[in-house]
Amino acid sequence: MRRYGYFFRETATALRRNALVTFAAISTVFISLFLLGGALLVERQVRLMTGEWASKVEVSVFLREDASSDEIEALGRNIESIPEVDAVFFENREQAYANFQQLFRDNPALVENVDPSAMPQSYRVKLVDPADFPVIRARLAGDPAIDQIRDEQAILKRLLAVTSVLRTGVIAVAAIMLLSAAGLIGNTVRMAVFARRKEIAIMKLVGATNWFIRVPFLIEGVVEGLIGGVAAVLAIFAMKFLFIDPLRGEVQFVPTWIDTPEILFTVPILLGAGIIIAAVASLLAMRRFLEV
Repeated sequence: MRRYGYFFRETATALRRNALVTFAAISTVFISLFLLGGALLVERQVRLMTGEWASKVEVSVFLREDASSDEIEALGRNIESIPEVDAVFFENREQAYANFQQLFRDNPALVENVDPSAMPQSYRVKLVDPADFPVIRARLAGDPAIDQIRDEQAILKRLLAVTSVLRTGVIAVAAIMLLSAAGLIGNTVRMAVFARRKEIAIMKLVGATNWFIRVPFLIEGVVEGLIGGVAAVLAIFAMKFLFIDPLRGEVQFVPTWIDTPEILFTVPILLGAGIIIAAVASLLAMRRFLEV
């Protein structure tokens, strides 16, 4: 117990002695882990949105104006027989016009100049897997009732590409900041060891082992990483309550937002990253700069 008390007393003394450098190290760890947590949450948000959007992706099979009833019914049976199709329903001109009115309800001038006769009839096809769109196009190619086949995958892919670039950029910045934090923590430990070099020499003369000397400095680095990690977790929860929660239901194209379970998922990752980065930086600093 006396040994453990010695370790923690020495750690507290070192943290007070180098308060400014310690604060800089903790701040850098906090910023880097906050960015890392943000990148993880962006990835989770994209995954939630992708799953929600993918479930709503439909293939629209627009019909020719001169298609006969028999051709339209035959096309419907053909679509229903395709194994990749999950559900299909027919949208007549009146239903298409009602959807048009809803979509452009903020543009009454446009709605007034369009009537149901201008709306195309179509089959709305929901796929088991939205990636099977090429299969559907190939199976329906050449059908005399079809005017055009369109799906929403291209829009989804462009949106996912933008979010992927954003996520990659945030992770890259977080990685750079983590390296900076490791450097600062290592420098803090190196300065503490250097300031006590005479005391360390005496300790070795009286038989102290290398690890007995290293442990307080290692704890010092771990404490800095842990404090930075806890601060990052608290900041992410604050961001949720202050910015994410007020947006729920306000942004129409984002049907689902991350919530507490997604944030709790990042907590062990951030705390673990803070501790590991600090411990490795401390050990490397002692090994590289001092012979103890």
